Amino acid sequence: MKRILQILFCVLFFGTCLFFSLGMMIPGASEAAEGDVTMPSLMKDGSPNEDFADEFEDYFTKSFAYRSYVVDAYASLKVGLFGEGNDQVIVGRDDFLFFAETLDDYVGKNKMTDEEINAAADSLLAFYEYARARGTGFLFLCAPNKNHVYGEYMPARYVADDQPTDLDRLYAALDERGVPYADLRTPLADGKAEALLYHKRDTHWNGQGARVAYETTADALGFPSLDFDSLTAVESDTFEGDLDTLLFPGRTMYDDDSTYDFDGLFVYTSAYSTPMDMQITTRGGGSGKLLMFRDSFANALIPLFASSFAECRFERAIPFRADLLESYSADYMIIEIAERNIHNLIGADERIK
Repeated sequence: MKRILQILFCVLFFGTCLFFSLGMMIPGASEAAEGDVTMPSLMKDGSPNEDFADEFEDYFTKSFAYRSYVVDAYASLKVGLFGEGNDQVIVGRDDFLFFAETLDDYVGKNKMTDEEINAAADSLLAFYEYARARGTGFLFLCAPNKNHVYGEYMPARYVADDQPTDLDRLYAALDERGVPYADLRTPLADGKAEALLYHKRDTHWNGQGARVAYETTADALGFPSLDFDSLTAVESDTFEGDLDTLLFPGRTMYDDDSTYDFDGLFVYTSAYSTPMDMQITTRGGGSGKLLMFRDSFANALIPLFASSFAECRFERAIPFRADLLESYSADYMIIEIAERNIHNLIGADERIK
């Protein structure tokens, strides 16, 4: 009996390997490969490729047939049986997912050094002084990590750090330098009692969280806020969460969103493709001009600000092009960045002349 089981195991093992190997010959079977990988060559520059074995292992690992389905099945088992995600996604309580890159911030590991905090603050100071010298209002806006707003849904095995976070330390350094910023953590913490402010299955805030960030910014800079009572609320269940995509690459899964109808309030004046375009320009029914340097958290902010100003320019490149103020005489400059990326502020002012 033991012999038969050994034979069956070997047949199953080699049969599985053969299936996924030969399956790569089926058109479309390996299209869901992770990353841009190609079949390595046995020869390189006229001589045998000494790295062929390692390159082939990497190629096969990312390109074997039906890879995404296998990854999905494995992820489903881990989530269902153990409540575990993968190296990019943390599975929390009540269907919440969290980006693993924010875990160090949450538990207080690998904090920025004092020198790094001061360098980031000095960059923001340079932007502030540059904008002020040109008569432009300035504000720094940091989007808090989701687990700093909804920490109660993190797995119990992760204990939140009770010491000042990197963002706490950065704000303290900005206070010393007199750089204006809007701390979104309190309004978001207060607002979550009224509505869900971050997507459950995505890293970012949803339409309601974006509204809180927008209204806080309007109060800080002093421009008129939109009248949300006059806008039509739009409920959607077709938002594709980025964390779901990282956890289940072979499936298309959706999350809820709650936003507003901005039709007729602004138009795109750039060749708009997606909210992740490197540059987006708009024309709206408000007054004044806004120059905003931003990351993906501002995707949900774009319609709000675009509807509030006559002109907006949203830039996603780093280092930030503050020198655009020479040709784009904005009334306000906003630098928005996610909490997990505040180290990217170091040297972000290198284009300032």
